[in-house]
Amino acid sequence: MNKKNKFKERIFMVLFMTGISAFFVSAISVVHLSTKETVRRNENLFLKRSVLYTAGIPFEKDPLEIEKVFNKKVTVSQNDGLPKYTVHSEKGTIKIYTVQGKGLWGEIIAHVGLFKDMKMSGISFIKQSETPGLGARIDEKWFKEQFRGKKGPFSTVPEGSTSQINEFDAVTGATITTKAVEDILNTTYKKLSKEYRE
Repeated sequence: MNKKNKFKERIFMVLFMTGISAFFVSAISVVHLSTKETVRRNENLFLKRSVLYTAGIPFEKDPLEIEKVFNKKVTVSQNDGLPKYTVHSEKGTIKIYTVQGKGLWGEIIAHVGLFKDMKMSGISFIKQSETPGLGARIDEKWFKEQFRGKKGPFSTVPEGSTSQINEFDAVTGATITTKAVEDILNTTYKKLSKEYRE
């Protein structure tokens, strides 16, 4: 094969790869743009469900019902640049804070709900990347439900042995993640104690 043919072959390969890349980038861009609004709507719905769950407000799975309940019971404001929600429930006014801290593998972000007496209405994790089957169990119902009516500052006890209002069950085998949740909650309590005394 002479130099001229080799040059043509290389040019063809470059043009071919450029064309293939342009095609796939265009296809991905079209998919991204066409689903962008749906993704945004689903993320918004996820946050609203999380707020209602944290407040202990029952809701149907239907998105329109979730929107209706949320709009009726919740007002949104800001707290240190993060969303804060005020929920008007039958049990009283609940303030739901967006809080964050460091987990084992990354950031943990949660909604923490507090009544006026600083008892918890609940907790919901909106972002976590903990180990599946271990630290990720913080997102299981049994773990989240144990916080309703609890009051900090918190300490952890072995799974299944909670007896005090300021204790919560650790996730067996996930010491670092459990400690991360404890730190997030205690930092939140310390930070908000002045606001709740006023």
